[in-house]
Amino acid sequence: MSSKSSSSSKKKTNGVSTPEPAPAKKIKIPKAFIVRPNVLTTFKTVANVYINPEIFTAMELANGNLVHIASNDGGSAGILASVYSSNDIIDKNVVTISFPYRQLGGFLLGDRVEIVKYLNQPQYAKDVSINTATQSMDEIKNALIDVGMVYPGLKLSINNEDITIVGINDGLEASMDKLNIKDDQASLLHTVAPAYLFTPSTTINLTESATTPSRSKYPNLPQLVTYEQVGGLSKQIELLKSTIELPLNNPTLFSDFGISPPRGILLHGPPGTGKTMLLRCVANTITDAHVLTINGPSIVSKYLGETENAIRDIFNEAKKFQPSIIFMDEIDSLVPSRNSDDSGETESRVVAQLLTMMDGMGDTGQIVVVGATNRPNAIDSALRRPGRFDQEVEIGIPDVEAREEILQKLFARMNSEKCKLTKEEITKIAAKTHGYVGADLTALCRESVMKAINRGLTSNIPQNKIKVIEEDVDHALPEIRPSAMREVFLEMPKVYWTDIGGQHELKQKLMEVVQLPLEASESFKNLGVSSPKGVLLYGPPGCSKTLTAKALATESGLNFLAVKGPEIFNKYVGESERTIREIFRKARAASPSIIFFDEIDAIAGDRDGDSTTTAASNVLTSLLNEIDGVEELKGVVIVGATNKPTEIDPALLRPGRLDRHIYVAPPDYEARLQILEKCTRKFNLDKNDVNLATFAELTDGCSGAEVTLLCQEAGLAAIMENKDASSVTKKHFDHALKGISKGITPEMLQYYETFSKKSGLNL
Repeated sequence: MSSKSSSSSKKKTNGVSTPEPAPAKKIKIPKAFIVRPNVLTTFKTVANVYINPEIFTAMELANGNLVHIASNDGGSAGILASVYSSNDIIDKNVVTISFPYRQLGGFLLGDRVEIVKYLNQPQYAKDVSINTATQSMDEIKNALIDVGMVYPGLKLSINNEDITIVGINDGLEASMDKLNIKDDQASLLHTVAPAYLFTPSTTINLTESATTPSRSKYPNLPQLVTYEQVGGLSKQIELLKSTIELPLNNPTLFSDFGISPPRGILLHGPPGTGKTMLLRCVANTITDAHVLTINGPSIVSKYLGETENAIRDIFNEAKKFQPSIIFMDEIDSLVPSRNSDDSGETESRVVAQLLTMMDGMGDTGQIVVVGATNRPNAIDSALRRPGRFDQEVEIGIPDVEAREEILQKLFARMNSEKCKLTKEEITKIAAKTHGYVGADLTALCRESVMKAINRGLTSNIPQNKIKVIEEDVDHALPEIRPSAMREVFLEMPKVYWTDIGGQHELKQKLMEVVQLPLEASESFKNLGVSSPKGVLLYGPPGCSKTLTAKALATESGLNFLAVKGPEIFNKYVGESERTIREIFRKARAASPSIIFFDEIDAIAGDRDGDSTTTAASNVLTSLLNEIDGVEELKGVVIVGATNKPTEIDPALLRPGRLDRHIYVAPPDYEARLQILEKCTRKFNLDKNDVNLATFAELTDGCSGAEVTLLCQEAGLAAIMENKDASSVTKKHFDHALKGISKGITPEMLQYYETFSKKSGLNL
């Protein structure tokens, strides 16, 4: 039996038994290929891509076949190229692409792409437009014949000058029958721009008018972000260039000195300031670096050890394809502090793995890790030391000069015929947008365009005549709030100084304290003078302290946070203090800003008083530390209002905290007359019947609120007498005056006078 089975497994050839050959092992085709550079730099290889011979055979390709190459994210347009097998490519998941074609497709070294056999044939180019007037026509034509397949947007270097194809027209009469056409494939596989075959009969047009292809005609062409397109971050860009590009391009410079180059850089700052955009700029600028991107949550796996394995694979690939850059966006979600309450065993293992891999990168300096986060203090402290993240670059909220630069670059991207904003108008917009980050300014430009379009449609303006003007930006401003202020958005009523009767001296003092440090910031800096930290408005009830704060918010144009004293307190331990810290954090992020504490005595009561509790004392301590603690408070003005100034803790009233004490006195005769005039604008008064000056004298000693109440009561009396009343007469005022009781007593005024003399800091 055994001899039978043995003979069956053998094949007889010339009387000699030989074993049957083992079946060929099936080659697994990679789902995605890693982009690597094509080392062949002749024009004849520009349109060629190369892959491993085994994969080439498994995909049933032949040398010169067309393939469609696109990013494996599924949504991007791709390019067509001729594919060839290369014995030099050992890795089965690598495709080498020339630099002009990588630039055309928007591919970075290290990107993952899909390769699909393309069964159609491109059209023949009839004429090609190129943006140069200096190069020889013959040299350009010979180069394009060697390239073979050309696109609008393709850039080539001829005699050290970059030329760009800005447009191509096809000659349908010259097209030959297409080979094995499948219409459904052409519709599914999009390209960044139509591909054309360049032949000796194709004509060339040289032009200087167009430098790039039309965006409207070729919308899928990638727009690579470069440093020149980023505004307001010149210092950060210089720092990035010195810490990333220098070690990658010149690794021997550091080894000559016997030191290791920087290994890691941490970009941190508020959301929307441009951290991720800077990462893209770095990737697009260093064209010979292998770029690997880790989006924090994307590599986290539910299976034990899978996340650590993914990190190891990324670092191993970076070592294999040096020079390389590893980008880690939202790094705080991947490696949170191991001391935090939210951190578990899984997070600790991931942190340990990243620490190990960063320490094991070697001293070549050919690998740089760049992290980005808006929560730097949430990252494990072991990462924030030299040898790991050596440099920390803060991408802060832009100042007025940076905002102006950002706005100029944003508006410059628009069609010049569609934007009619002058440099002076852009400067004015930059001055109004306190606390806005780059993302907010981008949203402002978008909303301005929407306003311009709506204005054009409602006014029946022809579409080609609609332009963005300053009025559109002004209308868009109230709808686009700074990111830092969105959580505390307040629909502030528009109150102007003219809405407050009298109080001219008070208005002038407030404008000096709040607006002068902004308008004369250079003088403050040159003289070494620090701007006032805070203002205390005190006075009898009803004398427009809160109304003054509202007018200050409207007139100054600063970001305004209103805090109602009692709302801060929370029954849970530590929550009230956290609320104070959060208020100041948002104010700093949206600086220059104003924090208005109404009834500030409720949260800043004297700690020596009998009624003070531990919770209230802790809140006050937090408030004192935030205003004038170890960390300096810049760009934030504190305005407090109270009618009980003596009950406020003295520590809050000292210089450096609430520096200025402004007494908001009861309105004088002139102020009362102005209040009466404002409140009776719609009363249709008969001047011969009602003399407002008389009532201004009769209300001597009344607060502004009581004078306003007089007008309200007079109007109510007129309506009660006649429901269809159209005017108010003297008898209605006389009736209302009888019901008004003065709330301000001489003892109260003496109380404020005593405090004024005691504090000695009044304006």
